[in-house]
Amino acid sequence: MSRNTLIAVICLLCMAAESATAQPKLTPVRRTTIVTSDPEASLRFYRDLLGFTVEYDQTVTDTGTLALLAPGATQGRAIALRYGEKMGGSIGLFWTPGLPDQITCVSPALPGAVSVLLLTDNLTELRAWLDAAGIPSVTLPASYDQSRGPTEVYSVFDPNCVRVAIAEIKNETLSESLNK
Repeated sequence: MSRNTLIAVICLLCMAAESATAQPKLTPVRRTTIVTSDPEASLRFYRDLLGFTVEYDQTVTDTGTLALLAPGATQGRAIALRYGEKMGGSIGLFWTPGLPDQITCVSPALPGAVSVLLLTDNLTELRAWLDAAGIPSVTLPASYDQSRGPTEVYSVFDPNCVRVAIAEIKNETLSESLNK
């Protein structure tokens, strides 16, 4: 075997070993889906109060889709909500018959709890809006410094006990925050 052939074989073996151990690539998070016992209450919170738009709201009967969140179920309701036009940053709601009606929100968060982070350009005004709508705070506003400057954040529970943290980065406009 010639030296060039040997080098080519070694290169091919290295590339094969490298591709076999390379981590698969992922996209940014496209959607976070929340299982809800009351889709109408969730729509009132995300669509009517926070201003998300409904991308789709459909009955689901195929076993492949149902297997993701409700194995064995024969029917469900899938709702996709979006705020803005970019890919990602959407919230899914999923309901299927037989879910418990009563849930208890707890603080501090338990393992496995999820929090959704939203940015705003006026936390004081948004907090007053949510207070007027009767949405109780989970935390009072807190300020801290981060690499992007002073930030103020507070959180509420959505109807499914998911924490919705809302932050204002004081040194940036909202459009600057979205582009970082």
